Amino acid sequence: MAAKKKARRTTHRSSKGKKLYAVRDSKGRIKDIQTYKRAHAADLRKKSKKEAPARKKVTAKAKVKAKVRVAGAKAKVRTVKARVRVARARAAVRRAVKKAPATASKRVAAVRAAVRKAPKKAQAAMKRAVKKLPLKAQKAVAQAESQLTKTVAAVKKQAAATVKQAETAVAKAQESAEKSVTTVVDQAKDLFGKATEAVESAVEKVIPGQAPAK
Repeated sequence: MAAKKKARRTTHRSSKGKKLYAVRDSKGRIKDIQTYKRAHAADLRKKSKKEAPARKKVTAKAKVKAKVRVAGAKAKVRTVKARVRVARARAAVRRAVKKAPATASKRVAAVRAAVRKAPKKAQAAMKRAVKKLPLKAQKAVAQAESQLTKTVAAVKKQAAATVKQAETAVAKAQESAEKSVTTVVDQAKDLFGKATEAVESAVEKVIPGQAPAK
């Protein structure tokens, strides 16, 4: 049995000189006419069976690389979005802190005052808590308390000495002021007496035998 003839193409030229392909069937009849440019482009788009496996391998590698690139880009996008979320949260916290009402600050001040005025029970509880701490921590707390006590005592002594110095200075100033006032009064009396004597002597010179009435 004879083999079946395949369809083939023959080349032709158009009236303007363009190269053409005439597609013929097995009997040689023309089925379609295409330009060489269009037919050649279609041929390049098609691959033979021998070229197919190599193309598949290259495609698989390209797909893997593309997936890796896409995964990396998505990871970067996630990181950027997370940073943006964190930045927005921080900004919101800052705004909330700035817009905090005065009552909150008053409450904080009240709590601090209450802690400063803690009763003896709280001090006893503090001592019990300190006793439960490790030895090193207890020693550190004891050292801090002793240092604080010494500092307070030194400040008190310095303040008392300053007060005494101030009182002494005030007493000396008062004493000196009183002395100066007494001296001025005595000097004024002496001057007045001298002036009186001078007037009497002047009157006696002007009118002998008449002394001014005292």
